[in-house]
Amino acid sequence: MNYFRKRFILSDYATIGYLLTTFFYISFNFSRLDHFWQHQLMRLGMITFIFTIVWIDSKYTNHIVRFIRYFYPLFFMTWLYGETDYMNNLIFPNLDPFFVNIDQQLFGYQPSLEFSKAFPQKWFNELMNFGYFSYYFFAVFVSSVIYFLNRPAFQESIFVVSFSFYIYYLIFILFPVAGPQFYFSGANAHIPDAYIFREGVKLVQSMGEAPTAAFPSSHVGVSIILLFLTFKYARKIFLYILPPNIILWFATVYIKAHYFIDVVGGFVSGFIILALSLAVHSFFEKRNIGNRRGQEIWVKFL
Repeated sequence: MNYFRKRFILSDYATIGYLLTTFFYISFNFSRLDHFWQHQLMRLGMITFIFTIVWIDSKYTNHIVRFIRYFYPLFFMTWLYGETDYMNNLIFPNLDPFFVNIDQQLFGYQPSLEFSKAFPQKWFNELMNFGYFSYYFFAVFVSSVIYFLNRPAFQESIFVVSFSFYIYYLIFILFPVAGPQFYFSGANAHIPDAYIFREGVKLVQSMGEAPTAAFPSSHVGVSIILLFLTFKYARKIFLYILPPNIILWFATVYIKAHYFIDVVGGFVSGFIILALSLAVHSFFEKRNIGNRRGQEIWVKFL
């Protein structure tokens, strides 16, 4: 184990920590869950993969292996996100009525229903879907740019991104909110079709979207975090990704993925989770945990 301790970086610890936390959470509630063993074996497989790729990376100098070794948390995210729906009604039922009522009290109507009605034009629909669709690439894109252009900053960046996702997933598990597209029924749950990006969003949602993760909006929160990392470590592309992110904030309500209050929660939680992630990274970095050996490997590889 000491062999791996010297080679782990903080994103490894964060990922294993999340997998073990949810492993015990599922185990504690196993009598209330279907497909118990499939989910637990998947976790054990992921942890085995982490140890294996770290070992391979330490034995062989290969750019592809190195890329997989440091980016694997992002590859895990799609499955882990969808799985929050598997665990998210164990303490509370869906809390949508509470958040629907907040929007109703604030506006006297439901912004998630009225936004698309007020702007039904196909070009506007497509613009909103472009912003939302671009989110699926932001985390990998920003992390890749930092990886190739500012290698010394990458370890902090991948930790902040992965740790932030895990915090959001734990919130979604404990406090389930399905979102307008699942809570409302019939025509209220849909918006008209448009062009390419609308079809792209529909395809992605059909593959991995589930009635989970509405509050706070991780789309908004993670976009705040990615914009911060871009401004700090890859400023050359900041102005290029800022407009799609701004469109994304509006799109989350327009396509009925989130209530308005979810967006507010996304902004607030984004800054809080960013500060927490940076503080945790700084705490362990000062103690040379998950950092010193990793930095030595980077220098040797470069």
